[in-house]
Amino acid sequence: MTGRERVLRAVSHEEPDRIPLDLGGTVDTGIHYVAYGKLLDHLGMSEHMRTLDGIPFFDIVTGVVEVDEPILQSLGVDVRGVMPPSSSCWKDHVGPDNEGHEVVRDRLGAIWTRSRNGYYFDQRPGGHPLADLPDLEALDPALWPRFDPTEWCEPIRGRLEAWRNQYVTLLGDPLGGILALGFRMRGYTRFYTDLARNSAFACGLMDQFTDLKIAYWETMFHGLADLIDIVVYEDDLGQQDRTLLSPKMYRELVKPRHRRLFRQIKKLAPDHVKIFMHSDGSLYDIIPDLIEVGVDILNPVQVNAARMSPTLLKREFGQDLVFWGGGADSQGVLSFGTPDEVREEARANIEALAPGGGYVFSSIHNIQPEVPPENVEAMLTALERHGRY
Repeated sequence: MTGRERVLRAVSHEEPDRIPLDLGGTVDTGIHYVAYGKLLDHLGMSEHMRTLDGIPFFDIVTGVVEVDEPILQSLGVDVRGVMPPSSSCWKDHVGPDNEGHEVVRDRLGAIWTRSRNGYYFDQRPGGHPLADLPDLEALDPALWPRFDPTEWCEPIRGRLEAWRNQYVTLLGDPLGGILALGFRMRGYTRFYTDLARNSAFACGLMDQFTDLKIAYWETMFHGLADLIDIVVYEDDLGQQDRTLLSPKMYRELVKPRHRRLFRQIKKLAPDHVKIFMHSDGSLYDIIPDLIEVGVDILNPVQVNAARMSPTLLKREFGQDLVFWGGGADSQGVLSFGTPDEVREEARANIEALAPGGGYVFSSIHNIQPEVPPENVEAMLTALERHGRY
């Protein structure tokens, strides 16, 4: 099978010839630039190494790079993904501040910094653009980006066309999730307070975010509908032992916005397009809600979070959800275990999630800087050994 045939069969809940593999198809199934350099060296492919300024990034804030095409082909990766409007390079977006930290300002005006010895950018105090917004009437609509097809669609059309026959194509959304945007634009403390004490304001703001995201997808589907297979949506809803919001608050405040967004995407999209939702953490209590609002694919399947056992998830939700991830845990064994331990965890997760299709293999969230390349190789070896149907 081609990678495209393989993934399309898997996301249709059928068994392909082998479990499909994703590495680098989304901002949440990729690899940090430090780990990527170590992996290239380990694989004897260091001719692809570049200086930091020259590496194309999926996301500079998290340090996730675009994996080079020769590496994708050598590893047998079945998907290709892109985050518009185009690749970002470090030198084009990162600058110093007065204290010697590196600074990024994102498309919505949020400000992120990292120390020169750090691996990631964190949003800095004072870097939340709507922190002091008194009410919705004071919101300046000029804050929101405009989606010109020449800027957003055309730079990625050639790449999507080149991939189309061989691979399933994923298109990301660089704006962030509806709930996550509340935290980014207001700050965690303020937006949690909004949700609890002034839900009308919080919902009005999330309605603005939903409108913005619908405008983005209207532009992308108008220009690229024939080239998109999977829509990637990120909105972290879970922590290690529970959801970020109570299930009741999620259902009352956030779920209606998710429903409206996903319904509009499915109206705009060709029938075959699937909605891929990334959320870390323990989601068990709201997985039925996610299915109800139109999520087709769940990532990253964080099996070390509460009630996220792959056996339990497959039994209760495998008829309705495709599980994308669940390879080896970046918080635990993938970063700190031995290659044998990595192979064993990946084997067990494959055996739980793969039967009947509905499974695409990748690491559980991005491959982090401390992950030894031997462990990445061990994870992929487990897929090769145990991933055949």
